[in-house]
Amino acid sequence: MFLDENQAKATTATRLFRNDELFAATRKVVGDFLRENRTGKYCIWSTGCSSGEEVYSMAMIALTEFEKAKKQPLLEAFGTDINPQRIAEGRMGVYGRPSKDAFAANYWHILAKYATMSGSEVQMGDLLRSVCKFTLFDMRKTPKKHTFHFIVCNHVLQYYDAPGQRHIIGNLKAVLKPGGFLYLEGVTEHGLDGLSLQKRPEAPNLYAVVDKSPSGRLRGITRRLFRK
Repeated sequence: MFLDENQAKATTATRLFRNDELFAATRKVVGDFLRENRTGKYCIWSTGCSSGEEVYSMAMIALTEFEKAKKQPLLEAFGTDINPQRIAEGRMGVYGRPSKDAFAANYWHILAKYATMSGSEVQMGDLLRSVCKFTLFDMRKTPKKHTFHFIVCNHVLQYYDAPGQRHIIGNLKAVLKPGGFLYLEGVTEHGLDGLSLQKRPEAPNLYAVVDKSPSGRLRGITRRLFRK
């Protein structure tokens, strides 16, 4: 199933606001959720999150959408990884301070709003730390508790062959809320075989579950991940 087990485990390269396409997708799915006046807490899961920068970045984008909609920030952003050292770093939420030219200027004011910059470090603020949760989890295992509106699998699937990709994506799909979305970077054509997923035109790498019932509505399967 796994093309290069060691390389997959060692995939840790990350930084704040690394992927413009992912954050455009985040704006889209969170913004649509809020415009549709759907109720409840919005839940995001970043798999293979390494030291957590992707989780915090997505949370900042999502919080900005809540602010635009003038709604309370009912948000949970989970990050999981198989490396305990990376999870510990994510929980600390302290990183090297990026230079202003490290990412687009439109992200700089968002970072300044939700984090504190001092000297060579940037520390995630209290609101971010309250909505972002980190735990050890191997996404090859069957999820057990919690469901999500938006699940991201970034920089990991490319290290698995098609059966391995289908196995992982099937686990993710099993905990996707009805009407939720998957962001799958690095998946091959055959990695989606039999999974009833449709690529969405709104953003690259964005997928939704296809309901084959007569109503044609999107659906998710409601098993839960993470014990509270």
